[in-house]
Amino acid sequence: MDDHRRKIITYEIKYWKQNRMLPDHYCDFLLNLYTEGSEEAELPKQKRPRSITGLGSFILIGLLSLSVFLFYFTELSLFLQTAFIIFFAITTLSAVLYMLKKSFFDLIPLLTSALLLLITSVQAAEIIFPELPLLLYIVAGLNCILWIAAGSKWNMVSFKLSGTLGLIVLVIAIFI
Repeated sequence: MDDHRRKIITYEIKYWKQNRMLPDHYCDFLLNLYTEGSEEAELPKQKRPRSITGLGSFILIGLLSLSVFLFYFTELSLFLQTAFIIFFAITTLSAVLYMLKKSFFDLIPLLTSALLLLITSVQAAEIIFPELPLLLYIVAGLNCILWIAAGSKWNMVSFKLSGTLGLIVLVIAIFI
C-alpha cells in the first residue's frame, strides 16, 4: 500500500477514535494494522482531561445526593424546596448541554440529570396534586419514556434499560 493511501486511512481511523465513532480498542487495532506497529503523530485531543471530567461528575453526584437528602429527610418550606429544585435543575442541565455541545458523553452527568429530573418531577407532582396518585404514575411513566427516547437517540443502553425496567416496575406497582 502506498504512503499517501496509508496516511489517509490512519487519519480517518484517528478521527473515528477521537469522535468515538468506533470503540478505542478497535481503532487501536486498526491503527496498529495500517501503521504496521509504528507510532505516528496523534491528532490533537479535543476531550477534556479526565481529572476535570471526574471532578464535574463528582460534583453532580454530590448535587444528586444533596437533593435527595434535602427533599426527603428535612422539613424545608415550599419556597426553599422550589429554589433548590430550580438551582439543581439549572446546574445539571447546563452541565449536560455543555457536554453535548462539546461532543463528549460522560454517563455520570447524564444519569445525574435524569435522576434529578425524576426526583424533581415526582416531588412537584406530590406537592401540587397531593390527592391524585394517578398523576404520580403518569409523571413517573413520562420520565421512563423520556429515558427510553434519550437512550434511543444517543444509543445508550443504560438509558434504554432503565426506562424499560422503570416502566415494568411502574406497571407492576399500578396493578398490584
